[in-house]
Amino acid sequence: MSVWLYYPQRLAPVMSADPGTEPSASEFEELDSESARKKAEADRLRAAEKFMVIGSGTAVCKGCGYEYAPDKGDPDFPVPKGVLFQDLPADYNCPICGADVAKFESRVKVVAGFAENQQYGLGTNSMTESQKSLLIYGALALFFLLFLAGYALD
Repeated sequence: MSVWLYYPQRLAPVMSADPGTEPSASEFEELDSESARKKAEADRLRAAEKFMVIGSGTAVCKGCGYEYAPDKGDPDFPVPKGVLFQDLPADYNCPICGADVAKFESRVKVVAGFAENQQYGLGTNSMTESQKSLLIYGALALFFLLFLAGYALD
């Protein structure tokens, strides 16, 4: 017979033949060691979570709002077109307010899923959330239209 006993900080099933008997110390230690093992495993998995981040190469100055775009470059600092923000020299400054590179906020996209799993699948693991939604709802709309087109056949 399983009895649910409430103890501070946990609610655990204790196997006991008689509902009125107290659980032994070994039963408590077994529950504690199992919960500690599960907590350690959850903490290890949580620490391994690394979502894939794709940099767009653009950045915005936090001081004045200037946006560095790699397709334009920066003629004031002599940065040619095509240079990503991550590849700018360390002494680069904002052309408007003079802030250094540390004051810029890089624009990035977070891809759903863990970075280590991105190579699996049919290419959909590397899609962003909005791209996946567009693919799913677009396919649903296409199938709905094909379903309705079936009524036009005679």
